[in-house]
Amino acid sequence: MPRSGFSAAGPAVALAVAAGLLACGKTGPLRPPAPHGPLPAGGVTARQIGDRSEIALTVPSPRGTAGSQAVARTEIVRVGFPPGVTPQADPEAFRVRGEPVASVSAEHAKPGDRLAVADPSLSSLANGGLGWTLRYGVRVLDAKGRPSPLVVAPDLVMVPAVGPPRATTGEASAGGVRLTWEPPETGGGAGYNVYRGPIGGPLAEAPLNEQPLRSTDFLDETVTAGAAYRYVVRTVAVEGAPYHESVSSPEVHVDASDRFAPAPPTGLVVVQEGSAARLLWNPGTERDLDGYHVYRNLDGAGWTRLDPEIVRQPSFLDPGVPPGASARYRVTALDRAQPPNESAPSDEVEIQMAREPAAPVETP
Repeated sequence: MPRSGFSAAGPAVALAVAAGLLACGKTGPLRPPAPHGPLPAGGVTARQIGDRSEIALTVPSPRGTAGSQAVARTEIVRVGFPPGVTPQADPEAFRVRGEPVASVSAEHAKPGDRLAVADPSLSSLANGGLGWTLRYGVRVLDAKGRPSPLVVAPDLVMVPAVGPPRATTGEASAGGVRLTWEPPETGGGAGYNVYRGPIGGPLAEAPLNEQPLRSTDFLDETVTAGAAYRYVVRTVAVEGAPYHESVSSPEVHVDASDRFAPAPPTGLVVVQEGSAARLLWNPGTERDLDGYHVYRNLDGAGWTRLDPEIVRQPSFLDPGVPPGASARYRVTALDRAQPPNESAPSDEVEIQMAREPAAPVETP
């Protein structure tokens, strides 16, 4: 008699397993356990500065509030491809060939901090890493050593270093902070990048200029009056992302306090409008222009400011001139500094107001 493929105990075992699953309330497909390590690092980038590489990232938050989930350290891992080797998109590269090159403890980099770490082992590569393609990954570990997902920066190909700009100077001007510098002594480049930061604070990661500068001067029009800044300039070795730049130029500090008054208003004219005097002038072009003051000298009695508050538009109506009186006017411009800087007066204009018109003559 033919036999089935089950042993005598097979159906009983299958029923027992099924009964156990039902008893546990388990239904649907199995799911992997929820991750417990920190969240992944943010904004991971790599760049070349001089002959070294630097990796930047934002330290993530813990995944939970338990003490064991606190961020303990941040690790930088590198995979290097020698010159002539075409890098491949290999998800196993870090597991198989990843080399830890730096580690920063939570004492020096807390969640939310922006962290920049130089690769201290670059000199161990042939020719100091020149021509190598460097692929960096970042992982963050909690107090139990559980890692976050690995975040990989775009590949960085090391190029010959270029010299930094020299003799950098900076001074405040009416239009902002003007920087000048001299080209590097040796080694050309593809232009220059300008970086700014607060005194005692970090420099911004992105330059102020959108494209590399071809000239050796730059006007920073985005300063805040009364603030103090530090600036550096770097020579661009290769244009495009990721950044390849020289080391920084000598640093300059500039106090951007606004000590520069706007130019005097121009084109002032006055006309009689009904029984009032109407003044018009050309609007100012300064980026920090706030408004104007209007002054009048009535019949030689001395100058008096007419506006109780600053005049915002390049026009003003003076209804206070008596019929037949003579009035002279001038206008000044003010900026947004505190206290504001006031310009020299405009050219003066004068008007002789008409007397009240006679009553109309009735015609028969």
